[in-house]
Amino acid sequence: MTDDVIKNSAKPLAGVPHEAKTMVLTPTKEINLGPRLVLTTPSGESTIYPLNKPRMIIGRSTEADLNLMDPLVSRKHCLIEKRNGTFVVRNVSTTNPLFLNDRPVAEKRLYAGDQLKIGSATLAFLSDRKQDTKKPVAVAHKKKSSRGIWVLVGMILILSCYLAFSQAYTPLTVAWKLKAASAQIKKGRLVPAKKTLTGLLNLDLSPEQTHEVMVLLAHTTMKITRQKAQQEDLASLVEYLRNYLAAYGTAKESEPLWDLLDYYRLALSRRLESAGKYQAALHQYAAIREDSIYFDEAHKAIRGIWLAHQQQSRQDQTLAQLLKEAEAHFQARQYLKPVNQNAYALYQAVLALAPSHKLAIKRIAQMKAFYRQRGEGYFAKKKWAKALSYFERYYLIDTDNPEINAKMKTCREKAAEVRWAARKSSTKNKKASVRDEKREEIKRLLEESGAESSWIMQYLFEDQKGKNDTEKPW
Repeated sequence: MTDDVIKNSAKPLAGVPHEAKTMVLTPTKEINLGPRLVLTTPSGESTIYPLNKPRMIIGRSTEADLNLMDPLVSRKHCLIEKRNGTFVVRNVSTTNPLFLNDRPVAEKRLYAGDQLKIGSATLAFLSDRKQDTKKPVAVAHKKKSSRGIWVLVGMILILSCYLAFSQAYTPLTVAWKLKAASAQIKKGRLVPAKKTLTGLLNLDLSPEQTHEVMVLLAHTTMKITRQKAQQEDLASLVEYLRNYLAAYGTAKESEPLWDLLDYYRLALSRRLESAGKYQAALHQYAAIREDSIYFDEAHKAIRGIWLAHQQQSRQDQTLAQLLKEAEAHFQARQYLKPVNQNAYALYQAVLALAPSHKLAIKRIAQMKAFYRQRGEGYFAKKKWAKALSYFERYYLIDTDNPEINAKMKTCREKAAEVRWAARKSSTKNKKASVRDEKREEIKRLLEESGAESSWIMQYLFEDQKGKNDTEKPW
């Protein structure tokens, strides 16, 4: 890969220090650059990209935060996100691997000095923070003495007896089966490996053993899914992943499979939309999670279907007829609803006939301003649900305003915190575990009626009868 094929939409820091080029990890007291990635070209040139956002997407797409123009790099190859003060890298590509320190990984925490291999590009993770430095394994130096030897012999005997009579069976069984599963995976016997690993989860495992099993199980399921992709249709792949996540979706090791599910849902939605099966496409689009990297693409597609659906019945009307009806709905403040009878759809139909029509452009700008003003008013008062309802309506008109999109995300997070606090308060006298709460969330995410529960579907295609709200100017 030559120097001129690397292009990045993020802003690199000017003036790359010498230590970034030579990969010297000794921290400096004079300059503290914070956590960053260093991209090194084959000619030795280095560029620094600070990790100053909660999430950085790396890939070949121009929408990626760090754009690598390399045929071996997927459009959205991997992402680096900040979790609890640390940085974690996760592979979101369905076709290309991600290497960390020359080993393929699905998800892993980053430490200062770690090397990422993405296609033919090499990225180093550097950080001046103490929490990003991997702690060295301490080696105890024992003094040689006869007393120490006897103490050691005694401890070994006691430990041997303890392991032999109380806890030897399960750890040895787990170790043997993990080794067997790893061998099966290397030989490509993925289904037997998965069966071995799921059987291990029925044993009394330590947290470390559970983590190791879940990592291998997620890795095996990922490989099986990719094999199925060569023979089976997208609907079957979505169903296979849904079944897996219904059983194991609460584990953090399953996060790459959530990304894969959303990827296949998006691909299936596009195929259904191309075939004219709009209701089925909407169902899959709306089932994509709100925190998914594919969420924005899905909801832009829903908006497009919605607008096209409304304009079909307006094809035979003249410009004058459209304007007259649009103005009537605008004065009645029926901005987005009812379906086929709202000002926004009619003004868009006007613009389809006359792209520079000043009144239509002005009215759409006024509607945007209305929703933004109301949303920001409630946002300032920390009334998250109300603010979100207005920002969502703004989003239907303009999907590309980064400030509004960021506030929508904040509103969702804050509203979720309020719901969680209310749920904890109502169940404080009950023995409801965090795992039970998580399972309920997984169940909601995997519901077949995802399209009906999506916010964007609640007021796009069907009117909500019997619900009057004077502050909803449709």
